[in-house]
Amino acid sequence: MAEVFRIELLPARHGDCLLLSYGDAARPRRVLIDGGPIGAYGALSARLAALPEDQRELELLVITHVDGDHIEGCLKLLNHRELATFRDIWFNGWPHIAQELKEPPPASRQADLGDADSHQRSAMQGTEISVRIDGRQWNAAFHGAPVFVPATGPLPTRELPGGLRLTLLSPTLDKLVKLRTAWSRALERAEVDPGNEAALRARLDGRAAYRASGARLRPTPDQMMSSAALALGPMDDAVANGSSIAVIAEYADRRIALLGDAHAPTLAATLGRWAASAGTAMLRLDAVKLAHHGSAANLSKDLLDRIACDTWLISTDGSLFQHPDDEAIHAVVRQVPGARLLFNYRSERTAPWDEPAMRAAHGHQAFYPRDPAAGIALDLMTGEPC
Repeated sequence: MAEVFRIELLPARHGDCLLLSYGDAARPRRVLIDGGPIGAYGALSARLAALPEDQRELELLVITHVDGDHIEGCLKLLNHRELATFRDIWFNGWPHIAQELKEPPPASRQADLGDADSHQRSAMQGTEISVRIDGRQWNAAFHGAPVFVPATGPLPTRELPGGLRLTLLSPTLDKLVKLRTAWSRALERAEVDPGNEAALRARLDGRAAYRASGARLRPTPDQMMSSAALALGPMDDAVANGSSIAVIAEYADRRIALLGDAHAPTLAATLGRWAASAGTAMLRLDAVKLAHHGSAANLSKDLLDRIACDTWLISTDGSLFQHPDDEAIHAVVRQVPGARLLFNYRSERTAPWDEPAMRAAHGHQAFYPRDPAAGIALDLMTGEPC
């Protein structure tokens, strides 16, 4: 049997929409991670519509967190069962975080094979999608409980049908507690009762939701080509981002880290726990999808020092939030000799990394979509961009 293990970064504008395929190349199993913003829904719907009708039951949908650039496409998709259904959905919704949140007892800790307006909008979308998910398998792999990494013990691992292993890196319990507080306050400001399903359904009108953002001052070309480190940070403290579900996906002895918008200190800590359990200082990965679209606020030297990886994926068109940050990409190519950068858009933010002088200065390679309407993909079995 010919096997496939492939990640696609669909063109989700400033957001994330990732399609992971694994197993029998003639009939792959699939996992969808996030749905991008509503304005990019066409790319997601077209990709799913291209699947054979008998392959539209996906193993899993992971909705990493409640930000619009990850969740809005899912809001719409869950109303179109003709495009996709899911055997399980991982998402920390209001029913999960509204309950008492506490660490599991030690015996159960086993590896089982922004601003006020944006906070309110994210909370509303998270509450609305809970209505869409209700009645489906929801966090079934966690027995319906919240998805999080315990403070001690092995990292939670789940194996999907067909042999894909997912190891959880984020969020931690404290991140969900902070999310509950912010979510509750946002719902109070919006005068919304999360238990009033009829009112919530009335709000599901498919509207787009975006927020403004100030741009970082870009480094000069000389600074970008220099071997001297550029400053990362300040570290992201957005509550929604901190609640991101981040995982390592493993199949056929290949590993890819899918980091959502998770916070760098959380990722560094959980990767450190995994590396320590394996008796190594660094974790070998075949690819990493950079957190938060290549934001310098979600990458740190400590995190980079935990990872041995040549291939780095960045999902964003550079609009709205002006990602990726040059400082983050510079940190990667400076740390990783011969790094390979895979961008799902060629944009003003990403094109400079393909300039001959830049590639000569750092020795990296940059890859861009052959077909802009399809985004970019990586064949994890061969290591080839496609």
